[in-house]
Amino acid sequence: MPPHPSPPPLRARLGELWHRWGGKVMRYATGSVVAAICSETVFVIMYGGLNTTTTWATIVGWLAGALPNYWLNRTWTWRLRGRPRFVDEVLPYVAIIVVTLVTAVVATDQVDNWLAGHSLSHGVNVVLVAATFLGVYGVMFLLRFFLLDRLFHRIDREPASPVDEITPARR
Repeated sequence: MPPHPSPPPLRARLGELWHRWGGKVMRYATGSVVAAICSETVFVIMYGGLNTTTTWATIVGWLAGALPNYWLNRTWTWRLRGRPRFVDEVLPYVAIIVVTLVTAVVATDQVDNWLAGHSLSHGVNVVLVAATFLGVYGVMFLLRFFLLDRLFHRIDREPASPVDEITPARR
């Protein structure tokens, strides 16, 4: 009886994983950092500086990061070109990231309400609520990566619909 082939060494398996996912994960992480900086900055300005509610600060902060994040993910992380298809691409993307928005609204509101019962300075409240806002994005990072990878991978493999195709001119 022939011996069973031994599994590849850990180093080889890690090399295969890096080859398959490494560059994409690094590009996604970099784009996420850019989006997080945009979101967090706007959130802190609105909540800490302008004294808006956590809901408004979260929504506007989310928008400030969602727009560059979409563009970076589409063009840099998943390297898609051309005009985005609204129904096949934009709507599913929005559905995926709205989960983060709703989670952030609920979490920041809960922390803000809990802090209202304590005698902490405005600065400490801002830091704690802003950390909650950023924490939601950190927790959702991997989930969103895998959902977006499935979305953009599917789009990259689908032929364009007849509406999206440009037909050559007839002679």
